[in-house]
Amino acid sequence: MADQGRWRSDLESGLRAASRAVAVPPAPDLTGAVRQRLETDARRRRHLPTLGSGRSHRRLVWRAALVGLVTIGVLLIATPQGRAAITGVLRFAGVELRQGRGPAPAHGRRASLPGEQRTTLAQARHLASFPILVPAALGRPDEVAVGDRGRVVSLIYTRTPHGLLRLDEFAGHLDALVFEKFIAFGHVTRVRVSGSTGLWLTGPHELVYINDAGIPVSASARMTTGNTLIWGTGRVALRLEGRVGKAAALAIASSAR
Repeated sequence: MADQGRWRSDLESGLRAASRAVAVPPAPDLTGAVRQRLETDARRRRHLPTLGSGRSHRRLVWRAALVGLVTIGVLLIATPQGRAAITGVLRFAGVELRQGRGPAPAHGRRASLPGEQRTTLAQARHLASFPILVPAALGRPDEVAVGDRGRVVSLIYTRTPHGLLRLDEFAGHLDALVFEKFIAFGHVTRVRVSGSTGLWLTGPHELVYINDAGIPVSASARMTTGNTLIWGTGRVALRLEGRVGKAAALAIASSAR
């Protein structure tokens, strides 16, 4: 029994480690595939031969169950839904999505990034370590903000057909965590942006900035407005936020140059 307990513990640890190491966008639901595998294993166990030794019989049953668990574990590792079921966390293009609610934004103050300051687009390009993309569908931004010594650049559009829009840009390294979002995963879907994968998040949710030391910055905690589109181009990751529909958001993203 001690060996079985250690095996379960090792399997769980391995699955959690894999979920943190791999970052891919949402994939189709695997409930049917898992259910079919379980039913197949159950049928096999019902037809196992009756052996003289009860210990040998139990060993065969345990091996059959082990095969089923390993198969399910592989399916879980291969999909973000499976990893989310284990860890409650998804990571995509420098953004970590957590299931549920996050810290409540403090009232009476304006949420901001560390050292955030207004600047010009030219100055922002000089400060940032990544290329700043401007959507042709929106044109030049009305305001530009640089936060955390150029780690994040925000293009702010105050006059659009969709109202206020904010486009945050940061270096597109998958191992660099920049924002943490708290949202029900049922509000997250996969989309295609210029041939690449993106995530579409519907509805407001809590947003927190994560500094380069991996620590959440409480002063940045706020509720987003409208919907959010997240995508990347390799060198830069982007998140577009505002009261904009999916089709319009995808058109804006596709025009970013």
